[in-house]
Amino acid sequence: AGIQLMCQVLQRKLDPKSKAESKQVGEIAEHIRDAIEHTRKLARGLSPVELELNGFVSALHELAANAEKLFHIECRFEPAATVLIRDNVAATHLYRIVQESINNAVKHGKAGRVVISLNSNGDKIILRIKDDGVGFSPDTARGGGMGMHIMKYRAGVVGAALEVTAGIGAGATITCAFDRNL
Repeated sequence: AGIQLMCQVLQRKLDPKSKAESKQVGEIAEHIRDAIEHTRKLARGLSPVELELNGFVSALHELAANAEKLFHIECRFEPAATVLIRDNVAATHLYRIVQESINNAVKHGKAGRVVISLNSNGDKIILRIKDDGVGFSPDTARGGGMGMHIMKYRAGVVGAALEVTAGIGAGATITCAFDRNL
């Protein structure tokens, strides 16, 4: 931020003397601003769920918006239930399941659309990630790669049930059901 400020001051000093050099310094300042923003997003990714009342839902809204920008796909978060997760560690595990599902949908499924939903069903909360990608075989859904194993592990850590359904050409759906009192 200090370097960015120094560039802005230098740009103002150069402007009356040399428009070309002033423009170059302005471009450098813009790249520094972009780097600062990128760094903030990286830092946010290290601890994506804020310790606030509605942190999980806010984090999923932000994840969907970032996925749209990063992957150039349609990604929506549709919360149908008010879900308050008091355990930040559990919320982070659930967030990472959604993040991995989106990454898999884009990378392996070639999805153009991902919908994240959050619904209440009695004493259970249902978190669902559905994509319109190429899907995969039931054998792959059962076995899966490292990402699938990690998602199942994360679900197990928080006492959630993880179900993966897919078909060739039918996209994939990841469903994670967990207790409301998490």
